[in-house]
Amino acid sequence: MGVLDSVMNETGSELGISTNSSRSVMSGLLSFINQEDGGFGGFLDRFRRAGSGNVVSSWLSGEARPVSTDTVENALGHSTIERIGSRAGLSFSTCASAIALMIPKLTRQLAPGGAIPKTLSPDVRSYISAPAAAVSTGVSHAASTVDTVTRSRGASRFLWPLLLLLAGILLVMWLVNRAPAVNVNAPTTASRTAFNAEEQVGRANQQASAALASLKPGFTARELTTALNKQAINFAPGSATIPASSQDTLSKSAAAIQQAPAGTVIEISGHTDNTGDASSNMQLSRQRAEAVQAYLVQQGVNPAMLTATGYGDTRATASNDTDAGRFQNRRIEFTAR
Repeated sequence: MGVLDSVMNETGSELGISTNSSRSVMSGLLSFINQEDGGFGGFLDRFRRAGSGNVVSSWLSGEARPVSTDTVENALGHSTIERIGSRAGLSFSTCASAIALMIPKLTRQLAPGGAIPKTLSPDVRSYISAPAAAVSTGVSHAASTVDTVTRSRGASRFLWPLLLLLAGILLVMWLVNRAPAVNVNAPTTASRTAFNAEEQVGRANQQASAALASLKPGFTARELTTALNKQAINFAPGSATIPASSQDTLSKSAAAIQQAPAGTVIEISGHTDNTGDASSNMQLSRQRAEAVQAYLVQQGVNPAMLTATGYGDTRATASNDTDAGRFQNRRIEFTAR
């Protein structure tokens, strides 16, 4: 088994996608990293600039802390994810989810003990297939196009201007896509369009339901919390009442928790954005965590398996300067203890 096979297999299993699709996403992601200025370190810097420095630090410490698909899009760019997904035969949202799952696990493999490699090892580069390598290198694709046309039609002097124009266009596209990730002070995709929290909740809960349904008998506590953390509970401002939009997913969560390995204890942690008073946020986050705990117990979960803690706005995973960032920070997290 290759060094990264487990990462691909776990991702494919959690999202219900084929091995070939998972391998193609891994290939495209590694190709992107291999072409990045600064290598893997430069790749991680993209997430720091996107406001996820704390999450990056957790990855380097060996914790597979999840990252949202919005953060992945802000760090890598919409077009990059779209190209990788197209080659893998996946929709944009599914590809973004696959990358979000892969990156924490990939970091543990590529940077054991927090030591960031300057270049990818031969074993890791072996996962980059020839088609996927073109994800980050439009120039390579242009050269291939030139060679193919030349062999098939001959070196016709009338075709050269057209071919040179095509190569120039592809080169410009490549340079644009290699530009640094979104500046947090500049308009992003999320800020240029109205942020739709309801849409985000619906998509997240669909992914959570699919992940929970795909858990196989004998699943680990870590696999369980990975699935649980895909859901989004969008409490009303100042409220700790669980919204109706999240009750179905929480009921499915309760059923899965009841099948967890013996001795499993899950911490339910509540988090807020930085809007309002810090002490009030701390109290509200605890009340929301306790509300989720109470709901799960009502659904049949053994109370001894659950604890509830509030952290207020002290553990932000995204910038609080945008609606999308504040939405990511207002969250419930599940951690196996």
